[in-house]
Amino acid sequence: MIDLFRLTSFRIIFIYIVLLVLSIGLVAFYLYWSTSRDFQTKVDNEIIQESIRLSQVHKRYKEVGLIREIQYLSKTPNPNLYILRDSNNKFIAGNFSDTNSLWNLIRLDEGGVLFSFEKKNNNGETIRKYYFRGKEFIVRGKYNLIVARDVSYENYLKERFFNTILSTSLLIIFLGLLGGYVLSRNFLNRISAINKTSLEIMDGDLSMRLPTSSNNDELNQLSLNLNNMLDRLNKLMIGMKDVSDNIAHDLRTPLNKIRTNLEVTLMSNPDSESYRETIKEVIDDVDSVINTFNSLLAISRVDSGSISLKKEKINIKNLIEDIVDLWEPLAEEKGVILNNECDIDIYLEGNKNLLSQAISNLIDNAIKYGESKNIVNVGSRDNTDTILIWVSDTGPGIQDNDKEKVLDRFTRLDTSRNTSGTGLGLSLVTSMIKFHKGTIELLDAKPKGLIVKLQIPSY
Repeated sequence: MIDLFRLTSFRIIFIYIVLLVLSIGLVAFYLYWSTSRDFQTKVDNEIIQESIRLSQVHKRYKEVGLIREIQYLSKTPNPNLYILRDSNNKFIAGNFSDTNSLWNLIRLDEGGVLFSFEKKNNNGETIRKYYFRGKEFIVRGKYNLIVARDVSYENYLKERFFNTILSTSLLIIFLGLLGGYVLSRNFLNRISAINKTSLEIMDGDLSMRLPTSSNNDELNQLSLNLNNMLDRLNKLMIGMKDVSDNIAHDLRTPLNKIRTNLEVTLMSNPDSESYRETIKEVIDDVDSVINTFNSLLAISRVDSGSISLKKEKINIKNLIEDIVDLWEPLAEEKGVILNNECDIDIYLEGNKNLLSQAISNLIDNAIKYGESKNIVNVGSRDNTDTILIWVSDTGPGIQDNDKEKVLDRFTRLDTSRNTSGTGLGLSLVTSMIKFHKGTIELLDAKPKGLIVKLQIPSY
């Protein structure tokens, strides 16, 4: 058995129905009260006007004139009811002689009275019940005059109005609860399907996706967002697996080399100089491993935002000049021409260390993988909304189908397998550009080579 009140949708619908019924009830009660008051006011005013007229008749013609007036009114068609009794409650004149009905007389404030009359057949069964509302007057201390009006129809209307309000409210509650049950069942079925899929995903099946429908409602939008998140997580998991495989593959070579060097040294009878050379080679290999992990750590920290990186106003011209001066000795040693094509002051809001590392990695790659007499150009230009930074070379370049791949971690092309490196240089550049909400683009240089463009927002 479903506990409907456990469902948020049903509780919301139930609360809405209650508030709706209360609102309708308050409005209906006001209408009922206002209509009833208008009826009573109308009857009371007409009775008061009639009593004033009879009072003037009594004042002018005394008791005899009053009795004659009431007898006359009783014989003519008249909506009013007249009852004139003496001090002993003996009926004197009027058009209502059933004084027994006056035993249930209810006296109200300011002389108001209520009483009823039951019309019966020959068998004594009540055929109809009449209700009267009126005013009671004492004439000179010895006569009792009641002027009343039949309000049976008004009472009937008020009773029908009240019953209609009550039945309508009950119908609204019933239909609302029924609709709430149907909607909640539909909502519960969709939630159950999502829970079932979620359990399968928790069991390790990351290929499962939450069910969606053609309805563009909040629940469907939530499922779409969660599916997008699962796609992203699945991609990250696959990427993590690839990274783990690449780490194992790329670290195996330096670790095997370390082990081999140490074994050869132990098996031979080396002198102190051989020990020194072996230790130096081991230190270089360990440094390579440490550099790999440092690069991975830097990428992870930038991507996750776990480190606080402040932005400052950077003079790109001065930054490029400092970086070119740093790499110029290595470029001359390799026979590479390193040119600075930024000759105007350009300012950018960013992190100086990250931008410096990104440009340095691009220059390092251009020098490392370029041919002899390679020309490397570094420059920058202000494009109003963005700052363009580029590093170009005249090396072998990168094939079009490899340009997107080289931005991933541990990606090394076949042409660079014999060159030292970790395959993380461009990944570091990509992460650092993402921090600045910029873009990286790899283009072919003419007639050969590669151009790496960095587009960074200037604000």
